[in-house]
Amino acid sequence: MAVADNESALCIQRLVAYACEHGLIKTEDLTWCYNALLDMLSYEGPAPVKSWDKIDLVSFDLDQTLAELARLAVAHGLAENTQSGEDSFSMRVMGLLLPKPSEVAQHFNELYVSEGPRAATDWFYMLCCDSGYVRRSAIARNITWTTPTTWGDLKITINLSKPEKDPREIAAAKTSQNTSGEKYPACQLCLDNEGYSGRGVSSCAGAHPARQNLRIIPIELNKHRWGFQYSPYAYFNEHCIAMNSDHIPMHIDHEALVNLFDFVDRFPHYFVGSNADLPIVGGSILSHDHYQGGCYEFPMMRAKVAEKFELKQFPEVAGAILRWPLSVLRLSSTNRDEALKAAEFIISAWRDHTDESVSVYAQTDGEPHNTVTPVVRKLEDGTYEVFLALRCNITSEEHPLGIFHPHAEYHHIKKENIGLIEVMGLAVLPPRLVPELNKVQSVMEQCLANDKKANAVYGQLTTDSTTISHADWARQIYAKLLEQDKALHKDNTSFSSEQIKNYIYDEVGIVFSHVLEDAGVFKWDEKGRAAQHRFLESL
Repeated sequence: MAVADNESALCIQRLVAYACEHGLIKTEDLTWCYNALLDMLSYEGPAPVKSWDKIDLVSFDLDQTLAELARLAVAHGLAENTQSGEDSFSMRVMGLLLPKPSEVAQHFNELYVSEGPRAATDWFYMLCCDSGYVRRSAIARNITWTTPTTWGDLKITINLSKPEKDPREIAAAKTSQNTSGEKYPACQLCLDNEGYSGRGVSSCAGAHPARQNLRIIPIELNKHRWGFQYSPYAYFNEHCIAMNSDHIPMHIDHEALVNLFDFVDRFPHYFVGSNADLPIVGGSILSHDHYQGGCYEFPMMRAKVAEKFELKQFPEVAGAILRWPLSVLRLSSTNRDEALKAAEFIISAWRDHTDESVSVYAQTDGEPHNTVTPVVRKLEDGTYEVFLALRCNITSEEHPLGIFHPHAEYHHIKKENIGLIEVMGLAVLPPRLVPELNKVQSVMEQCLANDKKANAVYGQLTTDSTTISHADWARQIYAKLLEQDKALHKDNTSFSSEQIKNYIYDEVGIVFSHVLEDAGVFKWDEKGRAAQHRFLESL
């Protein structure tokens, strides 16, 4: 044991003062928390450097402070010298400075009863942000913009918030041995994650993030226990997750619909939706039943109505086909029971629907292909809106990853599944695009400056393995840019570097709109419209 130098002790003291100021701990906890953190770092002193009321938090940076303490832990041999090792220690520190799960749940429920659901979620969200569980600084690194398209304004995000893999961890993974034993927690969505210390890639059970500062609110959906938390790497405002207390696969059925309706009844200021329950058209985690929601209106929710339809069996439910690249039906009603039954009726009919003219097959060799991505929200006047995006995961020789999956010509931008968030018009694109698009921009600027034709762009991009996939697309959009550049030259002006960058990013947004079109089972051409009408008539 040693005594911390004054700088390290003050770092600890400022963190404890920050926790108190943000309501994570109480004034009576200051000394206890300070001593607990000294012990965590194997220090036996010193006394607090300053009196608690003299601590200045004007320039306090939570991430920087936690990083400094993690480096001390590594230096003392108390944490693994890897990114996940430092992160685990930081989360352990913040877990110490948080109320226990029972206390968090109790305060949440008291606020819910006394002030309403909005006040309860406001408090809980700020707790998750102030504790560092919601990574606000990491989320801020994401690159976001809006692109006008024929489908309205689409939201585009290049996801830079999740940390890259540490080379040291990659090396450690090579020496680790796999075991056939069950992992604990079984996945990152299990309620067992609350307070879990995490594992590095060298663990025989594989890597798992630290979750000591995770707090989960127990809620009941359809008379079953669920957990409510916020996403650490949010893609939209108050991005929350509801997780089944049982580790069971995703499923879209009556029970799931009841859960979604129960959720918006409990939190009417949030929407909630589920990824589809089949591969290719589902999300990234199909092994654990869960939903995503938040306080956000997606582009799909603002889509215009292309056509209305009626369901004779459910006269209190209004149906609409949305003008949206995917095939989305919207049901509206103030009668919860009728809206739920109508949604279940359509889902059941869609699962059994085959229309070879548009490559839709309910099943092949006993394997089901049709499902939906459902989204529910409750408007202020009590109207329930149910959005049903019709999905089909059939594949073909031409499209081995899925006929209604991003087609190969767009894989240079987006190859991954089109999940719940993207169905609604918010793209989540891979971080590799930042350096790749920077190179595309550089080549296009050089070619513009030297009066080069589109083939010159193609030629330069094909010489680089990281940009070769963009070469044909870049040639096409550069040709369009040349036409605009000619018009500018008449006024003795040209594109600035920022304008070229914005032009490229908007073209990325256009690609995303085409990706969504690929995912639509009923296209917006004559054949697609006829096929959609046949489905509605079958109802």
